[in-house]
Amino acid sequence: MDRGYFESYCGRGPYSEIYLDHSGVTNCIASLRRMRVRARSLLVLGAASGEVLGDFERAFGVRAFGCEVSRWAHARIPARFRRRIRRADLRRYVPELARAGRHFDVLFTSALVYLAPDEVEPVLRHCARLARFFHFYSSTSEDFEPGDRHRALLRPRAWWRARFEAAGFAPTRSRYLWRAGRARV
Repeated sequence: MDRGYFESYCGRGPYSEIYLDHSGVTNCIASLRRMRVRARSLLVLGAASGEVLGDFERAFGVRAFGCEVSRWAHARIPARFRRRIRRADLRRYVPELARAGRHFDVLFTSALVYLAPDEVEPVLRHCARLARFFHFYSSTSEDFEPGDRHRALLRPRAWWRARFEAAGFAPTRSRYLWRAGRARV
């Protein structure tokens, strides 16, 4: 994903101006506060150009770790965050963190929609080892994603729910927040 992708995000405008409509960060922060989840450590998969990192820092006073696959977007992450965000593909980054025994209070992403269907469950199984809570917001639906040819995984909520449960996650009162249980990798 290059400059053009982020300058006309979902065919609507610059990512930095519309990311709140697609990232789910506002919902994540509100859900964590409402459920009184202590977010002392965060992992962000698909940090884009770093806007959500600033939102999390303001909300919880913590700088997130994470990854971003786009070279263009990663270069725009503010320097104070960039040293904790690796330019990497989440399909390789997540298993590496799990093997290293890393653990976070909260994992946040909206990037699962960029994966192929058969890649989701292995990634989620590793994620279940990494975090107590997982916030996944899909701004896609089964048949609609406005102006974004990269978001290939358009599935209904029931499909996603089955994948999260198979990976060892349990639902919470929030439709987007999952609690990690026991997961096998």
